[in-house]
Amino acid sequence: MWWSDRRFPGSHAIKRIRAVQFVCSAIIVSFFSSSGFAQSGASYTAQRRIDNITVDGNLTEASWANAVTSVFTLWNGNTAPVALQTSAKMVWDDQYLFIGFDAKDPDVYATYAGRDKNLWEQDNFEVFVTVPGTTGYVEVEGSPAGAIWDGLFTAVFQGPQGSYNLTNLQVAAHVNGTLNNSAAQDIGFTGEMRVPFSEIYRGVSGSHPTNSAQLRLNLYRINWNTPVTQGGPGASGSDTYYAWSPVPGASPSFHQPNRFGTVTFSTNTVPSPTWRFTDHTLSGYELVLSGVGHPGGTYRVLVSTNAALAIADWTRTVTNTFDSDGQFRFTNTIAPGSPELFYRLESP
Repeated sequence: MWWSDRRFPGSHAIKRIRAVQFVCSAIIVSFFSSSGFAQSGASYTAQRRIDNITVDGNLTEASWANAVTSVFTLWNGNTAPVALQTSAKMVWDDQYLFIGFDAKDPDVYATYAGRDKNLWEQDNFEVFVTVPGTTGYVEVEGSPAGAIWDGLFTAVFQGPQGSYNLTNLQVAAHVNGTLNNSAAQDIGFTGEMRVPFSEIYRGVSGSHPTNSAQLRLNLYRINWNTPVTQGGPGASGSDTYYAWSPVPGASPSFHQPNRFGTVTFSTNTVPSPTWRFTDHTLSGYELVLSGVGHPGGTYRVLVSTNAALAIADWTRTVTNTFDSDGQFRFTNTIAPGSPELFYRLESP
């Protein structure tokens, strides 16, 4: 009995599992690889996504797995408390800038719904972004409850009461805990944004970045505790402010384009996460396969009697998700007298 295990680069446009073989009474096949982002000095390099991103707030796509995490500070540059640590990742394609936020928060509070409420009065996550050399900038805010605030800052402020909505903008969040319940101990929330380059560039210097092109932006988070009377601003005096690129001053002020960080765009793709089978056991006719992928990611197990067949001709036996540690375990019953079998991991 033997197996071999290798890593393969991911596809430019889709998530795909290539084959690796594992031989015994069954032969097993797998795939995948890892990078992305920086923080010090408020600058980083954003790489292209490697799979389709569904904006649902979960950050479980392969593109997010190896986009490097950038940790926020308090608004003035001081170290943020561990219990409220905030981080972000970023990837892109020709149409959109994708930003993923991860916020620790033992008391998540957000009641506003819909569009263009005062999201800064409750827990939120934000991006401000501009094209270098221009004076205007776009602002997008999201809340753990899924609400959106978006605005365009030019010579005349636009934004409140829905006076300016970004076309094709998507924002979503996922709460790991119980929203609006201070008696419960939450872990925090994750947020996701898809910001159209057409709204960022607005006809200036093309419609999307090219290799080595730059944008100026900043990422923020505001934290509030749940108030006794819910529905409006968070508990008085509980608000704290966090920034990717610090905005020092007498008090928090996010509207400082001169403090924005610099994003450099690379046409390299984010390295693929490594997917592989790590072990197997065979007890009677029960074959148990285990392995690793990326936390929360969706995988499929395919089976075939011929490893040379096209993927479309393999049989799908299960679709499931890796656990929070990126592990999986799958049991397959093998019928008596079955021929030699090949197993493959595939991403949707």
